[in-house]
Amino acid sequence: MTGITPDVAISAVSYDSLLVADLSARLATRVGTGVFWRADRADMRTDPAAQGAASSVLSDSARVVVVLHQRLWGRDAATAADALALRQRVRAKRHKTIRVVKVDQEPIPSWLKTAHVCAIGDTGLDHVTTAVIGGVVAAGGKVLPAPAIAPSQPVPVRPAWSEGHQSFMSQPRAQSALKREFDTLSTELAERVKFESDRLGDKQVEIHCAPQRLVVQLGPVGLSMSWMAGRSGNLADGRLLVIEWDGAITHRRTMGGLKTASPTREQLYRPEAKGPDDWCWKPEGGEGSSYSSRDLAGQCFTSANMGRPS
Repeated sequence: MTGITPDVAISAVSYDSLLVADLSARLATRVGTGVFWRADRADMRTDPAAQGAASSVLSDSARVVVVLHQRLWGRDAATAADALALRQRVRAKRHKTIRVVKVDQEPIPSWLKTAHVCAIGDTGLDHVTTAVIGGVVAAGGKVLPAPAIAPSQPVPVRPAWSEGHQSFMSQPRAQSALKREFDTLSTELAERVKFESDRLGDKQVEIHCAPQRLVVQLGPVGLSMSWMAGRSGNLADGRLLVIEWDGAITHRRTMGGLKTASPTREQLYRPEAKGPDDWCWKPEGGEGSSYSSRDLAGQCFTSANMGRPS
């Protein structure tokens, strides 16, 4: 893998794949050279030359680097390598070509604070896109004109007695979609629990599944995911409550000696879907970011597992 010279490179954990895809699609209409993301390339894990070329993109050749910063950024192999490359960019006094987009409330590293920083929950993805395009132009790049916006069509006025079009989330079949997504959360968590249990030989790693509630015990820490239905019965009014715990939230004999659990992190997620095949979870108060059920399970499991003593 040689000769990578994109105008924009993105550094993000794999669980933010939907956000990366959304941002990349917005930029693709303006940036002719495309958008580079290390996780998009299958050769990143096995080919040292490819890994080195990717790091060179972030340290030098990309005009602008976008860091989608969240709790797990810099803690996996890919973004840890990105962090090393970005330090070189900062040392070269090119910190203004880095756009740090805060996806959650996690503090950014001190060495990144001289870069441009914004919170996606405050500004939205449109602002992030505009800022990145402006950075490309400031760094000497050329961008395509913004696509013309088609004039909006007038919304037909319906009689007061008309029920109008019923959104997918208010239809009975949305309940089947919720069950499927909960099954996906359960399956992904179960696979990760089994891997950790086999890897560590740890009997205190286990999962308990109940209708619309999942509980994972990771030794001295835990994770719960619970669906809370809204009073209206419309799924759009319901929320998924994710809590990370310190202590025992399961009550098996293997948990003996652990203190009663207390919450350490909480986050609400609202479901969004226009149909059965485009379901995603959006953090409450976190406009712009979204997760598939598989990515959300991985994100929450990894975050909770960080609380285990090494």
